[in-house]
Amino acid sequence: MGSSKEQPRGRKRDADATRAALLDAARELFGRHGYAAVTLRDIGERAGADGSLVARYFGGKAALYRSAVAEDGRESAASPEGVAPGAYTAEALRRADLRGTPGPLVQALLSQGSAPEVRASAAEEMRDRLVSPLAARLALGGADDPVAGAEVLVACLVGVISLRTSGLFDGLSRVDPEVVGAVLESAARAWPAVATYVPGTDASTGPAADGAGDGPNPSVDDGAP
Repeated sequence: MGSSKEQPRGRKRDADATRAALLDAARELFGRHGYAAVTLRDIGERAGADGSLVARYFGGKAALYRSAVAEDGRESAASPEGVAPGAYTAEALRRADLRGTPGPLVQALLSQGSAPEVRASAAEEMRDRLVSPLAARLALGGADDPVAGAEVLVACLVGVISLRTSGLFDGLSRVDPEVVGAVLESAARAWPAVATYVPGTDASTGPAADGAGDGPNPSVDDGAP
């Protein structure tokens, strides 16, 4: 007969297993269908548990979503702080390909049906996880507005992940993640120069308004009747 000490340990193991099952189910369902489309009943059924237990273990659906995003981030071996943007992009695409969904973070950002607090939390997570480290890299490269540059590049990555897993673009689905990563890496390196380019100017000759190569200036009287 088991001791009284063994029973609490057994209950804790059961509780930990239930919590983990709910979290895994939430990551999968939020990542595939988005926050708004998934109910606590859906999560409970996928986890093989009572959906009402979400409140006990996480505090509610929104808190469960935040836990799912955090867990999804911890699963990534790479970080923009430690690797080049291209390598991080390739790793993110491989993970999305493996699970066949954009993931809970991307889904929450793109879904108009997500609760405002969920979208705000997703945006904050994206800024902390991707935008800030990438902006720091761009700043070292001399970018005038590194945050704007980082947000443009991250938006490109989010779009690629979303469309690649949608199956709507066959060509995009066939491109090797390393190739997509190389494209983003090139864009990151080029950003400081590209961001300072002003349409209508030429880096070698100055503003196009100086008349070079523009043909006749209609404001000048050439003596024609």
